[in-house]
Amino acid sequence: MTASSPHPREMLHELVDGRLRGEERAGVEQHLAACPACRQELEVLRATKQASARMFAPEAPPSDLVSRLRAALDDEDRLRAGPRRAWRRRAPFIYATLAAVLAAGVWVLIRPAPVPADVSRDYAEYRAGRLPLERLTADAAALNAFFAQRNLGFPSRVFDLGMMGYRLVGGRVHHVGREPSAFFVYQGPAGQVLLCEMYEGVPPAGTEDRLHDGIIFHVHRRGHTTLVFWQEGDVACVLVSDIAPEEVVQLAFAKAMKPPAPPASDPR
Repeated sequence: MTASSPHPREMLHELVDGRLRGEERAGVEQHLAACPACRQELEVLRATKQASARMFAPEAPPSDLVSRLRAALDDEDRLRAGPRRAWRRRAPFIYATLAAVLAAGVWVLIRPAPVPADVSRDYAEYRAGRLPLERLTADAAALNAFFAQRNLGFPSRVFDLGMMGYRLVGGRVHHVGREPSAFFVYQGPAGQVLLCEMYEGVPPAGTEDRLHDGIIFHVHRRGHTTLVFWQEGDVACVLVSDIAPEEVVQLAFAKAMKPPAPPASDPR
C-alpha cells in the first residue's frame, strides 16, 4: 500500500482502536509514511478518541461506600428483631447500598489499565532499588535466552545499544497491566538509566505521536519522565527515562524494528 493507493480510511479507525494486525497494519503504516493527508486524518481520529475517553471516563466509587455498607448491615441486624414494617422502610436503602457495591465492582472491571502510569512507576521503583533485576548481564543474546526460558508467550528483542553509549545491565520478568513483560535496563556513561519493557498488547495513544521509518511512536511525559511506545507485530514496546525527552525519542527510533513490508501482489 503506497501513497498512490486508495486512502485506507476504514483501516485508520481500526489502527486507532488497536484492532489492526500483521500485514494489514504494516501496509497501512507504509501508506502513512508517504501520505500526509492520511497522517493528518489519523491525528484527528486519535484526538477525537482521547477527548471521548476523557469525557466518558467512569467515575470513582464514593469514598464513603464501605462505611455506608457497614451501617446498612448494622441496621439490618437490628431490624431483624424489630417490626416487619420498619424493615420494609429500611430495605430500599440497604438494596441501594448493595447496588452501589455492585456498581463499584463493575467500575473496577471496566476501568482502563493506566499503562503509562504503571510503566512510569516501574521506572521509579527500579531507580529506588525496589525492583531488582533477576538476571544481570551485558550480553543481549544471554538475556534473550533468559526471557525465552521464562515462556513469556512472545519473543523478546534485547539489543546492544553500545553504539548509542548505553550498555545493557540486565533484566527481569515483570508485567504491564495484566500482561507479562520483558523488563530490561541500560545504563549510560554518566549513570543515566534507560528502561525498556515489551508486552503483548497495543500501545496507548500518546500526547504526541511521531512517524519515523514507517513506525508510529506514541510519546508520553509524566513529570520528568518520558515514555515512548511503539508496536512491533503483536508486541507493544516502551522506552522510559528521565533524560532529555528528545534523547529518549531518538533512542526509541534506534531500538525499534521496522515492520516488514507486505508481500508484493501476484501480477497474474
